This record gives sequence, structure tokens and C-alpha cells, in this order.
Amino acid sequence: MTQVTAGPGQDVAAVVQTVPAKEREIEKFQQGSFSIAVNGEVRGDIFVNVWDPVLDAGSSRTAACVRKTLYDYSIAVDGVAWTTNFQSVWAPKFNPVDSSVTAPVRVGGKWHIARDGETIWNRSFAQILDHRYGPDGKIAAIVAPKFGRWTVAVDGEPWGVSFGDLATDLTLSPAGNSAACVGRDNGKWLVCVDGKTWEGRFDMAWAPVFSPDGKHAAAKVEKDGAYSVLLDGSLIDGPFAALWDPVFSPDGRKLLIRGIGTGQDQGRYLRTVKAI
Repeated sequence: MTQVTAGPGQDVAAVVQTVPAKEREIEKFQQGSFSIAVNGEVRGDIFVNVWDPVLDAGSSRTAACVRKTLYDYSIAVDGVAWTTNFQSVWAPKFNPVDSSVTAPVRVGGKWHIARDGETIWNRSFAQILDHRYGPDGKIAAIVAPKFGRWTVAVDGEPWGVSFGDLATDLTLSPAGNSAACVGRDNGKWLVCVDGKTWEGRFDMAWAPVFSPDGKHAAAKVEKDGAYSVLLDGSLIDGPFAALWDPVFSPDGRKLLIRGIGTGQDQGRYLRTVKAI
């Protein structure tokens, strides 16, 4: 049993080996040995490999990456694979609106987003990683429009800005109407919200956080060993010797900042609530 995954409730999915096979029994391996189990009950067919199992919001359905043969990859929903085969696949996700299943898939050397076995974006990418849903069903993902350049695409449309090293920490606002990430270019980190990079290049930047209404974003950054807080691209507090992630109030009108001070406040725990 591997890749144990907990659902939103008390249900647990895992990859299990259902056909015993010894190391030398290559033919058995090629015929398939692995399945998906939920709470110890095997669901669906047997595959050569199974990985990245996921449960839907109600924990009643499963999806996972599977390898049908040594060369054919697909997505299995409730233990039954899509009829379409791909060169490779990444982790599937359930659409929060209609419970359909999507996943990054590789076709003809390029990556697409597929839903229920059919590609849905009007363009392909050199790579697609970490696709995510907003509550309205909008899809955002970290993508490479071309080899060596990384950015974010929303419903298939990439941002105009890209990063040479990597893009990571994709974050969606609670309503799903805004997206943010951190990117690294030439060894320096930047914060990017809705395709616009904030001023400043940093030694490190952490995942941005959105206010509940999505109108504001804040991020923790580090430069020259000191930590600061950016709000909507502007420096509002710092430097700190250590810093927690900023937290918005439920109404989005205040920002909680907690850190360890420097200078006259060296070693002191500081807690500040700033009005926005």
C-alpha cells in the first residue's frame, strides 16, 4: 500500500497491489498489478501503475493517474480509465462545480489540460504543472509557454510575464477572480499577481495571501537576511529577524503582522494590526 490520501471527511484512498508478483515475474507486472482502494475496498480495474490518487469533495469518487501498458498513460475515475491514451499525465483534480475530472496530459510532445479524456484548452504548452480550480470552475496552472520560461495560465491564457528559473506557490483568491505566484529569475525572487510583478527582487519570497474579497494581496519576503511584508506591491513593515505569514481579517480591512524585531526591538516578539 502506498500514496495514502485522506479525503475531506474520514475517507482514505490508497494505491494497493492486488495481484501478487515477484521480482522476476515480468509478465505479471506488464499485465497489471495495482488498483485504487478506498477505506480498504478495491475500486475498479487493475493497472500497470497507479499514482496520485485523489478523492472528490464528498469522498464518494476517486481519480488517479494510471499506466494501462508500458507506454499508455491515462486517468482513472472511480477505477475506470479514460478511453483516451496519452504519452504522460500529471495529478488529476475534480471540478468543484460539476465534479468532472481534469488533468495535465502530454500529446505529441506538448502538454494540454484534458477533461474526461478530451483536451479543453485552445493551446498547448511545453509543460503544465499544479493546475488548480477556483470555486467557479476556472482553472489556473503553472505553465511553460516555451522551454525554460515559466508563468501562470488562467483558462489557457498565459500571463505576459515569465520567469527563467521557475514559478511556484500558485495561489487563487477565495472567489477565484485573482491569481498569484512567486517566480525566480536569475536567482532572485519576485511576487506576481494577475500577471503583474511587484517591485523588488528578493533573496526569497513566500506564497502571497489574498484578502477574503480578493481586492488585496500580501506576501512575506527576505532580503539580506531580513524579512519584510509587502501589501499590494508596497513595503509596509520590516525589517524583522523572523516573520510569520501575514493574515487578513475576515472583513479584509486589517492585516495582522507578527515577527521578531531588529535594532532597538532585537529579540522582541512584535504583533501589529494595520488598517488597509
